[in-house]
Amino acid sequence: MTILELVLALGSDDRTERDAAAAAVAGLGSEALPVLVGQLQDCGSRVSEAALLAALRPMGREAFEAVVGALRTSATAPGEARHRLLRVFAGFGVPALDGYVGALLLDDPTLRRAAVAAVSRWSSDVLAAAQQVLPLLGDRDAQVRQAAVQAFVSWGTAVVPLLQVVRVEGPGQARAGALEALAEIGGEAVISARDIAALERLAKIEIIEDRPVPLSCCFLSWIAVPTGDQAVVMEMLGLSQPRPVPFSVGVHAADIDSHGGLDADPLDAYRRVFVTPELAGWTLVVGAWCDPSATERQNEVLEACERLSTRFGRAQAYWWSATQDGSAVLIAEDGVVVRRFGYFPGEDVQLLELGEPLAFEQERRAALGLPAVAVNRVDTEEDADEWLWELLDIAPNLAGA
Repeated sequence: MTILELVLALGSDDRTERDAAAAAVAGLGSEALPVLVGQLQDCGSRVSEAALLAALRPMGREAFEAVVGALRTSATAPGEARHRLLRVFAGFGVPALDGYVGALLLDDPTLRRAAVAAVSRWSSDVLAAAQQVLPLLGDRDAQVRQAAVQAFVSWGTAVVPLLQVVRVEGPGQARAGALEALAEIGGEAVISARDIAALERLAKIEIIEDRPVPLSCCFLSWIAVPTGDQAVVMEMLGLSQPRPVPFSVGVHAADIDSHGGLDADPLDAYRRVFVTPELAGWTLVVGAWCDPSATERQNEVLEACERLSTRFGRAQAYWWSATQDGSAVLIAEDGVVVRRFGYFPGEDVQLLELGEPLAFEQERRAALGLPAVAVNRVDTEEDADEWLWELLDIAPNLAGA
């Protein structure tokens, strides 16, 4: 069999044939490299990336450099071919760590970004890896800089002292990335008073011409109150230590917190909220702390909305998942919760439900051709399925209405 035929046999449906081909290719060593890399660049190849990587890895440094060489000449290759090469590049593992460190210095920003991810994944010596990635916190390519920031964030508190030194001593081009990583790792607790003061000055400047942006969080919780009096809303909710931030920064903070907080403590998700400026007569309080459905928060959110609605006539709390994990709503009027319910696929939410269906719910059912909600009436399977799809987005739809 030719080398090409042996490599193609790595994709055979017959296990015995695959194993024999793998042994034969391994015996060929570097002689098989051009064909293996060629198949890797062939999007129509019947040989999987996993099979090609399994054949390449035992060849060590020579195979790694062959893949890097293909990547450096593949800028004009079809997108999927380059992606196949990048995925295999990332899969060489710990034995290729020196190669990944070397790739941090290459001219190709895509390769530098992939190398950052590989170093952060495969190195067991966090501080040594951090020293290698540190210069890329100031990389000329924005995506590489962001990859470096995320690598430091993934290393967590172990790299905080190093980042703090960068903030004081440089290198200068890495200082901004170091501050961003510190903010995501530990927030104000790990940022110097000098940096916090500088950030506050910058925020005040940016707020002068600030504009609202969409509340684009993966898991979005908010309380809505029909008033522009932020101070009273914050006082009634017991919020403290306010800091001014541009609208987009507040939304970004809420999004980060919605993924579980800043460290291993799950309660970190509830330590801050973003209070918006007045928006069409409403003030929104945004953050996981406002979730009307969370076991840890639902009673306090209910009581908070009752207090706010006593003062302002209405108060509402919502939770919504942009990834279709569900919705929850709470509506309070004149000091009383008139409705609370939610839908989370596969979960029992009966304990959450309070009050009678809202007019909005009945209107949506009518618009979908479904019968009104009534005592002791059970939807058919088809009707129930259609209504459940509606419930996935009930929070933003009801809030909009």
